[in-house]
Amino acid sequence: MKSFNFRLQRLLGFRNIQEEEAKKELTLRRKALEEENAKLSGLKKEEESLFEKWQNQVEREIELPYLQVTQEYSSRLDYLLMRQAEQYNKKKSQVEEQREIAMQCWRKKKVLEILKEKAKDEHCYQEKINEQKLIDEMVLNTYNRKGGD
Repeated sequence: MKSFNFRLQRLLGFRNIQEEEAKKELTLRRKALEEENAKLSGLKKEEESLFEKWQNQVEREIELPYLQVTQEYSSRLDYLLMRQAEQYNKKKSQVEEQREIAMQCWRKKKVLEILKEKAKDEHCYQEKINEQKLIDEMVLNTYNRKGGD
């Protein structure tokens, strides 16, 4: 029986490599997104802490210099939060973009795998037909050699 040889095997190998690279890139982008999320969470916690300190200060006695510094710091935190939210959204869109690329690579590879499976099935079918023809010829030759009885 002749061994099966898929003509597009090199392309399938290339598609496998593409898919693996896309997965690796997606993993890296997800990690970067998690880091941006951690930074954003840290800034939010810092803002909450600042408001708690501010509220405690207001409950006691308001000191104008402390109030001014707190206001400036609060404005700076708002700016940092806005910038960090932009970074987070940018990373999130990059993750979604890479996820779509990875899905496209997977689909292309899957199409080739299906083609390979069909080609293999067709090869096996043709091999069975050829084997049956060979058996039929051998039986016919044996019959003819024995005199056709």
